[in-house]
Amino acid sequence: MKSVLEPKDSRSFQVLCSAEPVGSLRAGADSLSVRIGQRIFRLGAEEIWESVIVQGNNNGDQLTVRVLVCHPDWDEPIQIACIRSNRPGKKTAENGQSLTCHLEQVVT
Repeated sequence: MKSVLEPKDSRSFQVLCSAEPVGSLRAGADSLSVRIGQRIFRLGAEEIWESVIVQGNNNGDQLTVRVLVCHPDWDEPIQIACIRSNRPGKKTAENGQSLTCHLEQVVT
């Protein structure tokens, strides 16, 4: 019997996005990049600044999701989270954990 949470296909990631009032998106993907922008006032004008980036990649042995934070005063984004899971088709990672989280700040 299949689990309700079991993936319906071989894709590595799933994205669920709600962007009210415009609509929503639900998709499976082999890799992903989501950029979240917000309105800021800078240099005498308003602009949309991409403040958060979420990247998902299949690195062969592992699936990795990175969360980056961007600021107009910084030269580079800062990684605030890196979440890794076992490679597709493998029940558990070598360390026995199915999901590991690294929550230290890393300049990219």
